[in-house]
Amino acid sequence: MEEAVKKTRTKVTQLVKRVGVSRGTYYNHIEDPNLGYEILEAYGKVLKYDFTQVIPQMPKYAIADPEESYGKPVTLEEALRQIDYWKDKYIDLLERYSRLIEGGSGEKQ
Repeated sequence: MEEAVKKTRTKVTQLVKRVGVSRGTYYNHIEDPNLGYEILEAYGKVLKYDFTQVIPQMPKYAIADPEESYGKPVTLEEALRQIDYWKDKYIDLLERYSRLIEGGSGEKQ
């Protein structure tokens, strides 16, 4: 991960702020040989760096999220569309997580 930061010439202060971790956590992450894919994905999205090129077993992820879903809405209609988008996305992820938990534990809740 440290190589990716150097290649993209991203300042650590900006990186940790955008990833949402402390500077100390960042340094712990770069020292961790078993860093989780979710954490690498978070760094990869901020750095716009594809870690799957150097870690082939890592699941693919989108480096950039769709632009139309971000930003301050200009109109009420746009704000309502964004609310629906994020609500639907949340529900979809919650349902997928629930299925994963049910399948992994062998029990239905």
